[in-house]
Amino acid sequence: MAAALPDEDALEDQLLRAHERGDAADLARLYAEAAEQSEAAGRADEAGYRYTQAYVYALEGGVAELACQLKTILVAQGREE
Repeated sequence: MAAALPDEDALEDQLLRAHERGDAADLARLYAEAAEQSEAAGRADEAGYRYTQAYVYALEGGVAELACQLKTILVAQGREE
């Protein structure tokens, strides 16, 4: 398992704090950012999971534009219809 990069550790901390606050909109943005990092690192399954989490939180948090962008990504990856 590859070690997390320093900015990945900071992002994980931000995700934990957003979970503690129950901030769905912030979680959507943070999971989308984490997914992009995972994708850039070649961790496709992890990226897919994080894109899915981002999508769910975007829907829950009312972040419609981000939800549309995420759905497009998930459809392109074959993870959503």
